[in-house]
Amino acid sequence: MAVKKRKYIIGIDLIRFVSCLSVVLYHLNILKGGYLAVCTFFVLSGYLSYTTYNKKAPLLSYYKKRFTKLYLPLLIVVFTTIAITSLFPNIVWLNLKKETLSVLFGYNNFWQLSANLDYFTKQITSPFIHLWYIAILMQFDLIFPFIYRILDYIRQKKGKIYPCIIPTIFAGISAAAFCILVHTGNLMIPYYHTLTRIFSLLFGVTIGIIHTDFKIIIPESLKRKKKIQKRVFYGYLLALIILFIFIDASSPLLSLSVLLTTFISCRLIDYSIAVFKTKEPFIEVFCSPLSKISYEVYLLQYPVIYMFSYTKIMPYLKVTMIIIISIFLAYIYRLSFLKLRKTEYKYGAISGRLCLSLIAIFGAFQFFLAKDHTAEMKMLEEQLAQNELMLESIQAEYAEQVKKEEENWQAILDDLENGEAKIPEIVSNLPVVGIGDSIMLGAVNNLYKKFNNGYFDAKVSRSLWSGVGIINELNKTEPIKGPIIINLGANGDCSTSCKTQLIESCKDNLIFWVNVTNDHSVHINDKISSLANQYANLFVIDWASISKNHSEYFYADGIHLTEKGRVAYTDAIYNAIYQVYLDEYNAKKEETIRKHEEEQKNKISFFGNNLLLNGYQDLANDFSDATFHLKKDFNFDKIKKELNAAKEKGTLNHKVVFAFDSKARLTYQNYLSLFELCQEQEIYLLLTDKNSSSWEFNRDIKYINFYEELSSHEDYLMKDKIHLTDAGTSALINTLKETLK
Repeated sequence: MAVKKRKYIIGIDLIRFVSCLSVVLYHLNILKGGYLAVCTFFVLSGYLSYTTYNKKAPLLSYYKKRFTKLYLPLLIVVFTTIAITSLFPNIVWLNLKKETLSVLFGYNNFWQLSANLDYFTKQITSPFIHLWYIAILMQFDLIFPFIYRILDYIRQKKGKIYPCIIPTIFAGISAAAFCILVHTGNLMIPYYHTLTRIFSLLFGVTIGIIHTDFKIIIPESLKRKKKIQKRVFYGYLLALIILFIFIDASSPLLSLSVLLTTFISCRLIDYSIAVFKTKEPFIEVFCSPLSKISYEVYLLQYPVIYMFSYTKIMPYLKVTMIIIISIFLAYIYRLSFLKLRKTEYKYGAISGRLCLSLIAIFGAFQFFLAKDHTAEMKMLEEQLAQNELMLESIQAEYAEQVKKEEENWQAILDDLENGEAKIPEIVSNLPVVGIGDSIMLGAVNNLYKKFNNGYFDAKVSRSLWSGVGIINELNKTEPIKGPIIINLGANGDCSTSCKTQLIESCKDNLIFWVNVTNDHSVHINDKISSLANQYANLFVIDWASISKNHSEYFYADGIHLTEKGRVAYTDAIYNAIYQVYLDEYNAKKEETIRKHEEEQKNKISFFGNNLLLNGYQDLANDFSDATFHLKKDFNFDKIKKELNAAKEKGTLNHKVVFAFDSKARLTYQNYLSLFELCQEQEIYLLLTDKNSSSWEFNRDIKYINFYEELSSHEDYLMKDKIHLTDAGTSALINTLKETLK
């Protein structure tokens, strides 16, 4: 008996419920195969499009209906999302305009392909990444009336069977293309492309044709056995859920799973019609409410996830809130736009529509105002390409410059190697630059004697404001290469921005700022100290503290320097620079020692027999700085002797790996004795059999459990169950690399 059009099928509510929930849980990183539920939605869309299509209705009426059901919710969700995101300045959405246009005009799947977006990376870069599915539905709806008319014409001219065959053939071609492209590299092309995803829709159409013109596809033996039919239905549903749970996007079974999901979805439609003839309280109470808003939930859940990605909430609470809010908003939309006959709901619905419409209008306004960053990013790429060409043209010159800088730096490093004795000479010959007022001016002769290659610019009554201009002027002639000494502030303070500008004009140069002795009147010393906490290259020379209780350093004003004061002032500057270079020297010395110790700690000594010997060359390539003690006839006595010899020669590295197969016949006590010889080493023990995998030692031993690999891969062992095959050796080396690198 053929299925009548427009008949409500309660079983489809259950299918929608499971599929909708699976997609939401997938987007929440809970159900790794939930993306497969999209295939079920495609099948349902194809089926319902055909079985509910009214060929007598005008074409405009069809598009108006699809606009109301499919496009209007999309418009509201899109512009509402834009409206809400525009209120949060911390949300950066670079592709807002381009992406939104692709959604509104139904080509988002192709846009995501052109933007190289990966649906499976789970990177929440936009609230519309899930709308590729809606784009394919929109493209399908656009051409479906013509598909229906063509198939109906063929039915009238050729008979009922041909309308079934034609979409099946095209669906088969699409499915084959999907499977082939999945295994050729870029998964996103077959996953996003309309021509490789339309097979699920077309199979849904085929089922719709069969149900309309023929009968439900149920085996004759089951047609009168309703209980068995129900069990079959739930068996198919369980199979679908298993796929949703276990098949992630990286699975080699992905293409097969997509086809299986499509096939099972078709069978579920068959059995749902056959089984659910009467009322089903469970479905009606628990599944139908969510099923009726499944489209709205699909539209809303990812924008909600996107919003929550900018919040710091506990994961379980976040998941719960996302699900509740998505369902709540879907119901709000549904209730607002349903044709409600009851007077008491009328004003509520009008208020809901008005509210959503105003928010969407605000979102549309924000959309038109939003800056499109696509052109900007493209311009940047072009600029970078030009820069690359420019760099190529001056590569030889730049290489020479780099070489010279490396030589100069190497000379400095060589000097540092000579120790602390070289630092006074280095500091004395630094091309220091001094900028100051009358205090520095009084000591300028002393400074030139102390710093052979120095340059000092000091002037009576100079204020802080002039410092930036002097630095910039000096940099115009030739960039300042050495430390910069600033002695400004005794003649008055300037704004924080002024001091900041002065510091930043010095760029990466070390800055030594001499504080003042008349701080009781200018109040600048604390501000200089505060700036030193903000800038790593700024050091304060605490002249106020150094000169305290030394009245002999100053004339009567307590500011300007006597001869003794000039000497002490110059020494204070020199000592400050010397201390920084000494600290730098010591830090580099400590860093060199630390790196050396770290390198030593990462070096490995391998002790093994055939287990490692067969793969020695590959092992040596991966561990080029390791020492290898490998012999095919190793036994306990020989291993112990080899270990002792390595200790005496000092060649036993910090990490020691013991990797022996059963031919070495090492017991638990043997290993205890070997470990006693490695008190200062970090020990790794490769486990290759069931007995050794249960051993426990009193000291900290790091286990490399290769026994599980051997147990689960029969091809890793040769026939003797001892020696490794090439595949086993390769797997062992990979295991060692993962553990030791």
